[in-house]
Amino acid sequence: MTRVHDAVRRSSERLASAGSDAPVLEARILVEKALDRPRVWVYQHGEATLDRDQLRRLEGLVERRQDGEPLAYILGSREFYGRTFQVDPRVLVPRQDTETLVVLALAFTREVGMVCSRPGDDRPLRIVDVGTGSGILGISMALELPAARVVLSDRSPEALAVARLNCQQHGVGRRVSLVQGDLLSWMAGPVDLIVANLPYVPSQEIDRLQPEVRREPRVALDGGPDGLDLYRRLFAEAPALLDARGAIFVEIGEAQGVAAGGLAREHFPGSRVAVHPDLEGRDRVVAVTPRRE
Repeated sequence: MTRVHDAVRRSSERLASAGSDAPVLEARILVEKALDRPRVWVYQHGEATLDRDQLRRLEGLVERRQDGEPLAYILGSREFYGRTFQVDPRVLVPRQDTETLVVLALAFTREVGMVCSRPGDDRPLRIVDVGTGSGILGISMALELPAARVVLSDRSPEALAVARLNCQQHGVGRRVSLVQGDLLSWMAGPVDLIVANLPYVPSQEIDRLQPEVRREPRVALDGGPDGLDLYRRLFAEAPALLDARGAIFVEIGEAQGVAAGGLAREHFPGSRVAVHPDLEGRDRVVAVTPRRE
C-alpha cells in the first residue's frame, strides 16, 4: 500500500538522483498528474492510498522525467503570463523569461495609445508574432488587446498545429490568423507591432545544453554560428513592412545584447533601439521603437 506522501517522497528521491533541480516540486506535480487531482488535494490527502492503475501511471511519468523528457511535455501544458498553453515535442517549451517581452510590448502599445486602434485611423492594431511556435506571444497579446488583429507565423506546420489548438483553447480564433511562412517573406505591410522569439542558440552550443533542452526541436533552438542568423534576416526584412509609428520586440540570449542591438541600429538608423533585461538582470529583449520628437 502506497500513500500519497510516500509516493511524493519516493518519486522526489528518484528525480533528485536523475539531476532534477526541484525534485520535490516535480514529484508533487507528477503525483497530481497520475491521480488527476489538483495540488491542494495532494497536500491535504497525504494519507490517501494509490491504487494499482495510479501507481502504474506514476511510474511511467517518473520514468519519462528521469529519462530527461521536459516536464511540460509530460504534462502537455505550460503556464505563461498567467495562462495555460498546450505544448508538446513539436514546439519549444515556453520560458518565464519570455514574459519580459510581453510586458515591454504591452507597455509600448499603451504608452503610445495603440490599445484599440492605430492613432489617426480606424483600422485595428495589427500584430505579427514571427516564429510563433506554440503561439504564446501572439495569443497573449490578443488576449490583452481585445481590439487587435494578430497573425501567428511559423515555417513549421507542426508548430502551427499546436498554435491552432491554443487559439481554440483561449477563444481568439476570430482575431488571430495563422500563416505558414519564412519570417516576413509572406507579408504585405504595414504592420504595427512585430514580436519574435526566434532560435538564438549558437549551433556549437546546442550539444552543451541541458539534456531536457536538447529534447526540444532543434529547429527552434539553432540560430546559426553566433545565434543571430534569423535576426539578421528579420531586421533586414522588417523596415519595408513596419509602420513608421510601429515597433519590434525580440527575445535574445543573455550574451547577445550588444550584437543584436547593433544589428537593429544598422537597419533602423532613425529609431530608438534599447536592450532590456529580464527579471534576473540578463539581457533578454531588443526593442526597436520610434524616436520621440
